[in-house]
Amino acid sequence: MAEQIFTETARFKTAVKLINELESNRFPKLLSRIAEKLHLREEHAFSEEEQIKLQLALGIGSEDRSLLLETIEFILLQAAYYGLKPATLHQHLLSVNLSVEKSEIISQTWASYGKATVEKMKKHSFTHSQLESVGWHLNLQLAQDNKTQVKESNAIFHLNLKKSEIGKAEKLSLELTHKELLHFYNKLEILQDQLDSLS
Repeated sequence: MAEQIFTETARFKTAVKLINELESNRFPKLLSRIAEKLHLREEHAFSEEEQIKLQLALGIGSEDRSLLLETIEFILLQAAYYGLKPATLHQHLLSVNLSVEKSEIISQTWASYGKATVEKMKKHSFTHSQLESVGWHLNLQLAQDNKTQVKESNAIFHLNLKKSEIGKAEKLSLELTHKELLHFYNKLEILQDQLDSLS
């Protein structure tokens, strides 16, 4: 297990405690419902009415119910994002003090739904804008008013975006120094590795 994918914030720790306290016979159904609808970002796994019934059935407050559902969804999204295999997900969950039993249930659910979920997620756009084309040019500044010899170079990117729901075009320009461009490139390499691991 190379990198920790879950940050143990106070809120996350509270959610782990809630998950650990859930009755084991109800947990797989809850998980399956969330996993089935994970790729539908605009839609919740449970309607408002169902969430209230769930809250009453579990005997928890509305804040705890929201935290519980959000955290389970977050765990599964992280598994999808990192392309985790069920056994690796199980190890990550144990490392944040999720019980062995609940970790196994989540891992088994991921084994059942993971591959299909990732495939469905690849087909959906989660953003309002999509990149259509990229233009660029280099800018070299040789002098300023108060300095005679300045040699500063930067790259300027012109990103042409298309608003997905209305088809309206938008232009975005980025100006990056050599150091910023290198940092951006390194981030893109990490992203590419993660995308490759999903393929």
